[in-house]
Amino acid sequence: MIPQLQDPSPVSLDPYGWIVRLPDIDRDFWLDSVLSLQYPDFRDLEAWAEFRAISRRLADQHLTSEIRQCLKTFFGPVGCEYLIVENLPIDPHLPLVPLDGMRSSGKQGVSEAVIAGLIGDRAEIFSYANEKAGSPIHEVAPVPGLELSQSNAGRTPMVYHTDGAFLPARFRPKGLLLLGLLNVDTDTLIMPAAQLMDAASPDLLDALGQPWYRHMQPASFPGGAVPNPRPILWIGKRWHYPQVTTSSSSIEPINAAASDALSEFRRLCAHLTPIRITIQPGTALLFRNNRVLHGRNAVGGDRWLQRAYFADSLEPFRTATNADPLAFCFDTQSLLQWS
Repeated sequence: MIPQLQDPSPVSLDPYGWIVRLPDIDRDFWLDSVLSLQYPDFRDLEAWAEFRAISRRLADQHLTSEIRQCLKTFFGPVGCEYLIVENLPIDPHLPLVPLDGMRSSGKQGVSEAVIAGLIGDRAEIFSYANEKAGSPIHEVAPVPGLELSQSNAGRTPMVYHTDGAFLPARFRPKGLLLLGLLNVDTDTLIMPAAQLMDAASPDLLDALGQPWYRHMQPASFPGGAVPNPRPILWIGKRWHYPQVTTSSSSIEPINAAASDALSEFRRLCAHLTPIRITIQPGTALLFRNNRVLHGRNAVGGDRWLQRAYFADSLEPFRTATNADPLAFCFDTQSLLQWS
C-alpha cells in the first residue's frame, strides 16, 4: 500500500523510490495555464520544440520547490530508481479511450504538457519511428485484436522487461514516464536490479553478467537485424550501481550455461515480491529503464496511460542517423547497425 500525502515533502516508499504530491492549489493553477495550449503536429520539429519549451516554463511556475528538487535528484546520475508524483493536472474532458493505440484528434493537450513539463530540461524526450508512428508521447491502452500480445496494447500479464533491450545501451531509453488518465484495476510492477542482485547466487550473477543473451525485438518493433548478445544483470562501470536489461518478447541464450542461467533468472523473478503501483488519473510514475524491470498484471477494465521515453542527450542518436539537430524520432534499424 502506497502512503497518501497532503504534504509535498517526499516520502521513501522503500530503499528504491519516493512519492510526492502536488498541492491542490498548484494543480489547479497549472491546469488553468495549460488549458489553452495546443498540442502540435509532432512532425513539425520547431512546433514540438516550442511546445516543450512552453510546457517546461509552465511546469516550473507551478511545481513546488520540493518536487523540483525530487525531479532533479531523480534525473541526476545516481538518483533513486523510481519517483511517483501525485495529484497532477490532466484533461478535464477526456475523449473515449483510443482503440487503435493512437492519440485522438479531439483530445486537449493538458496531459502532454504535464509530461513535457515534468521532464523539462532535465532530459530529452525521444521516440522510435518503428513504434506509435514516431509520436513522442504514446497512448498505452488495450487494442482490440492484440489482447494476447506482450506489448502496451495487450491485456494479458506483461512479463518483466526493460524497453529497448534489443538496442545498444546508448540508444535505449534512460527512463520512462507513465502518466495515468484512466486505470480501473491494473498495477504496474517494478523489480529493482539491486533487489535481484541481493537475491541471486554468485554463480547466477556471474552467468547473467556475461554477453550470452540475444534480446529480440518485441512485437511493436517488427522486422530488422538480429541484435548482438548482451548481459542481463551486471554492475555498471561508471557509477557502480546494478543494471538490468531483458526483452519482453524472447531472449535467445547462445550456449547451454546461458540457457540454464536464464531459466534460473526467470524463476527468481517469479519468486520475488515486486513493488506494485496503481497509476491513477493524475499520477505520474518515472523510473530508470536500466535499473529496474517493469511489467503489469492482467488488464481487466479500462486503462489509458500515456508514456514518454527520455535520455540524457539525443546527440548519439542524431550522430548515428545523421539527423536534424531538432530530431527526436529515430529508426531502430538504423540504430541497430551500430551494435
